[in-house]
Amino acid sequence: MLDYIRALKNSTFNARAFVIFTFLMSLYIGIYNVIFNLYVIKLGYTEQFLGLIISASMISTGLFAFPAAQCCDRMGSKMCLVTSGLLTSVTLYLLYTVTSADLLLVLSILNGILGAIPTVIGHPFLVENSSRENRLHVFSISFGTIMAATIIGTSAGGYLPQLCQAFFGLQEIGVDAYRYTLMISLAIAALSVVPLIFIKDRKKPCSVKGDMKTFVRRLAESRVVRQLVLISCLIGMGAGLIVPFFNVYFNKVLYATTGEIGIIFSLAQISMVASAVIVPYLARRIGKVRMIALSYLCSIPFLVMLALTSNLYLAGAAYVLRMLFMNMSSPISNSFSMEIVDAEDMASVSSLTSTGNYIAISIGSLIAGVLMSWGAYTMPYYSACIFYGLAAVLYFKFFRRYEEKAETPLREVEVSM
Repeated sequence: MLDYIRALKNSTFNARAFVIFTFLMSLYIGIYNVIFNLYVIKLGYTEQFLGLIISASMISTGLFAFPAAQCCDRMGSKMCLVTSGLLTSVTLYLLYTVTSADLLLVLSILNGILGAIPTVIGHPFLVENSSRENRLHVFSISFGTIMAATIIGTSAGGYLPQLCQAFFGLQEIGVDAYRYTLMISLAIAALSVVPLIFIKDRKKPCSVKGDMKTFVRRLAESRVVRQLVLISCLIGMGAGLIVPFFNVYFNKVLYATTGEIGIIFSLAQISMVASAVIVPYLARRIGKVRMIALSYLCSIPFLVMLALTSNLYLAGAAYVLRMLFMNMSSPISNSFSMEIVDAEDMASVSSLTSTGNYIAISIGSLIAGVLMSWGAYTMPYYSACIFYGLAAVLYFKFFRRYEEKAETPLREVEVSM
């Protein structure tokens, strides 16, 4: 803990302000994750339509990732983050107000586009505002902060509909109770813009070299970038098949209430906060690459258990352990992927891996929505196991030789392979 406190003190003001921003955004996301999908179902739409709007949001985030990095290069991190935060607040208000299928789809796409900006900027921004000595701890602090805020958000999200029902005198926990809950999360999202106002831009906060043609050419020439993108796509496909629908699965298949879903989601976040404290030490013991690959593999048995059991308690425990192992290595993989590329390529690589990840999630979500609308609720879980297994094996195969060369620039590493 002293190491984490020291790392936070030694980090820049920008890094600390960004951590506050991520805390508030994660608080909003925690509530959103429990309620929004159930809200869409309450509006009378099917899982297939839910999969469509999730897919549309994700694919728009992925496709806008590179333009978002270019906007950062031209406008600066602060301007991009503040502008996207304000526009996101307006978009969310409309998303939670309208009921038309066409408008829900359009607003989901717009929300996905705006979400690309903090997604792409986040990792390069933390790298630029931390030293190599305390970088892993700063990433872990950011990850732990996100998890802690999500714990609060998911816990609150589970019980806010009941509170809104009582406070507003509603007859049942239906569309209105869910909508009021989402409006509370919107207020938190709008508040997250405040710490961004105090960020001080560097002269060149993000470095995205060249246009799209140059970017594609650099991708074709870079083996490590292609490997990072492939892993990101495999993880995204697996996640898209199951993650957006966990709350629907618990609600419709296991008959869990929103309160029970909130508790289960919160327990999962608590486990990840605990893992964030010990992960840097485990990584130093067994190596970053081995740690990441093992964490992916360890999540698979619990995903199978979640699909097989009809007992809510067993399913909840399986969900918690699956989330723990699948996400515990996130701080390591995020920092490691930035360390094995040139400094000027970080934003480009971050945008490209985000593009691959979100497009894969969108495809997975679309497929899962169709399968669930047909009643095949467990099929996405078994399919996700295959993608996660492939990601674990290929990650170890691709990057085990980079472990000791993380300080070597990308081009030098590729020559040695």
